[in-house]
Amino acid sequence: MEKIGILGGTFNPIHYGHLMISEYLRDELNLDKVIYVPTGYSPHKINSISADIRYKMVEIAIKNNDNFQISDVEAKSGEISYSVNTVKKLKENHPGEYFFLIGSDTIFQLKTWRKLEELSKEVHFVAALRPEYLEIDKIDEEIKYLKKNFNTQITIINGPLYQVSSTELRDRIKTKKSVRYLIPDEVIRFIRENNLYRDE
Repeated sequence: MEKIGILGGTFNPIHYGHLMISEYLRDELNLDKVIYVPTGYSPHKINSISADIRYKMVEIAIKNNDNFQISDVEAKSGEISYSVNTVKKLKENHPGEYFFLIGSDTIFQLKTWRKLEELSKEVHFVAALRPEYLEIDKIDEEIKYLKKNFNTQITIINGPLYQVSSTELRDRIKTKKSVRYLIPDEVIRFIRENNLYRDE
């Protein structure tokens, strides 16, 4: 049975942080592949850049890594995206053991996710944590709470985290500052050619 990682997000835009942590976790967990799932309409975020454009940026960024794939299960749906529905659809097409890759901040949001207990039967959550993270006790408490109330399994892996956010990158692009070495060159080219993030 294949071991498959899922990395969901708006990817608005995708950057080296996304690529680095998914490759690191793929290696640490011995995953066969990581599937990137750009959101369509997310219940938690509002996007000014269309799902099609964000999907294309991810496609460009991962095209040279055979261990990375992309799914349009959310981007093409036109509906509110909930992870429990996404995972079930992915499993129909790609049976396997699923690992849902999240950031440490997402641990505290999980209890608000739709049908978390049902989702927890389908996936094992894996959270990347900076070694110097100071609130490890709070994270431990939250993991115990989620396990007790939703039967949620979460593994913490210490790893390198890229200290940059998509919000910061959009601001840099808007103000015409360099994002070289922060975003893959071909994605930067696509952003410029399509004049993205200039009017935010």
